[in-house]
Amino acid sequence: MRIFASAAAAALLIMIPDIAGAVNFYDGARAPDGLYFLTYSSVYTAGKLTKAEELLRFCYYSRDFVATALLPAGGVRVGSEGKNSRGLGDATAGAGYFLPIEEVDVLPMLFVKIPTGEYASDKSTNYGTHQVDIRPVIFFSKTINDFSMDAAIKYYFRLKNDKDISPGDELHLQYLLGYNVTKNLKLGPSVNWMMGSERRTLSVGGDIYTRIRGMSFSFTYLYDAYTRNSPKGQYFQLKSCYKF
Repeated sequence: MRIFASAAAAALLIMIPDIAGAVNFYDGARAPDGLYFLTYSSVYTAGKLTKAEELLRFCYYSRDFVATALLPAGGVRVGSEGKNSRGLGDATAGAGYFLPIEEVDVLPMLFVKIPTGEYASDKSTNYGTHQVDIRPVIFFSKTINDFSMDAAIKYYFRLKNDKDISPGDELHLQYLLGYNVTKNLKLGPSVNWMMGSERRTLSVGGDIYTRIRGMSFSFTYLYDAYTRNSPKGQYFQLKSCYKF
């Protein structure tokens, strides 16, 4: 784990959580071959901090291979003094391959986040981080009758920015249990644990999933039940998925 070069200068960089970080139903499940378009509309609030984001994602499945690209746009606001930043966010690309296991779907992937987001070195609040993340992730998905389990293990190698400041590496453990209420309606509780070099966050909440006219929608709610050196807030996300 890295030591912060300057805690004051890095404060805004490290305290803003990663959007679309929660695991959703079927994130690690095998899907029919083809191109998928997904959107994530999310808001995170914690005291004087508010972050809103619209994330556009393309995902391509070909047998066991998966490739994806994500482009966010949004903004972050801190307090009522007008400290805000908005625009395009940091883009992310990733690829992975399903392991040949029949009992459970296991999808290792590697994501790279690049610094394309809005950033100004003379501002204390920035929507972009101006640094590279390397993110190995393993997704798990299992369905047994009307019950399902989705989980993810994520490790973020967070490299330094132009001021030689690193926000610190992060380990994310995420779990979501689901139950089919009807053919097109699923819901269940979720737990997220994040451990960084200087901070901890335990978030609890749940997901609701439904299918309507060929599209799927998921609503996610998470509450930061425990934090250390991190804001304590609430996360709301609406996800949609459409297959071309």
